[in-house]
Amino acid sequence: MREEYMEKLVQCIRQAGLDGMLICPGEEMRFLTGFSPMFCERFQGLFVKADGTAFYVCNLLYGEEMREQLPPEVPVYTWFDGDVMPERVKEALKEQGLLGGRIGVNRDAVAFQLLEIKERADIIFCDGKPLIEEMRIRKSGEELENLRRSAAIVDQVFLKVLDRICPGVTEASLQEFLLEEMSRLGGESPECIVGIGANSSYPHYCGSSGRAKQQDVVLMDYGCTCGGMYSDISRTVFVGEPTKQQREAYELVKRANLEAESLVKEGAWIPDIDRRAREVLDEKGYAWTMINRLGHGIGYTIHEAPDIKQSHHRNLERGMAFSIEPGIYLGGEFGIRIEDVVIVNEAGEREVLNQASKELIIL
Repeated sequence: MREEYMEKLVQCIRQAGLDGMLICPGEEMRFLTGFSPMFCERFQGLFVKADGTAFYVCNLLYGEEMREQLPPEVPVYTWFDGDVMPERVKEALKEQGLLGGRIGVNRDAVAFQLLEIKERADIIFCDGKPLIEEMRIRKSGEELENLRRSAAIVDQVFLKVLDRICPGVTEASLQEFLLEEMSRLGGESPECIVGIGANSSYPHYCGSSGRAKQQDVVLMDYGCTCGGMYSDISRTVFVGEPTKQQREAYELVKRANLEAESLVKEGAWIPDIDRRAREVLDEKGYAWTMINRLGHGIGYTIHEAPDIKQSHHRNLERGMAFSIEPGIYLGGEFGIRIEDVVIVNEAGEREVLNQASKELIIL
């Protein structure tokens, strides 16, 4: 158990007027405890109470494993597949004095399981997601260092993948190379998107069948973890000489990226950063094509707080980490995105973690 974070969670529970918090398996449990069991369809979760104590409920399949992982003072309640799960959870809640209480749930909780428990137990479940977000939004020195290490890996991979891009190369082969190279360099949990030609116009493209030809755009979005902290980079390159429109769009996206990043520092107003990127794109009438927020927080998950968007009325603080990723997406034609991870570092200054070239690259 990570005592520092567990203590912060208990403080948040009390401040929110809750009786406890349910943390189900996933990255948030890993953040709080240092581990996360395998996710499956059977209910399990860590209940943290406002008095600072905790208990765990899981299927009998995982009982011994969880007793080994958790401190001895954290009781583990188990239920058998032949049991009525909500009844067993109700018994645990009753023994722990939580019946009739208000319990926050994290974002990894499964809705139908909560409904089953609520039908049997006198309990009120409420949204606990903001509590965890607020705890995670400011990274520690160790977490910032792991973000730097993770970013360095994807920068190295970019230099290597350029040698693979030429007419005839497939999305599948580039995806395979990116994943293997991130792993080879020590990155864990590698993920990637590669969109070639018209496929690059879909911001979260999921395919792999595209093949490059002359004047095609190749958009690569990929990342991995170091010490549990994610990297996330997007770069766009060209196979052969780009068209006039492609070149104009690329230079505009690059300016939007650089000018938005230039505003980052402790105290900066988040809406201003998103607004500046869109103003640059709108100089040539492209702002409407950027259908996403400018950026998202990053850490133990690829997408977390803070969102970099005009509706997020908040100032940047030391330790915040997020992406800046303006893009132009012309459906059925091409898409261009340039993305870096940026932090407000220990000195309160902007630090762009990705150093891979943003110059227009023709291969």
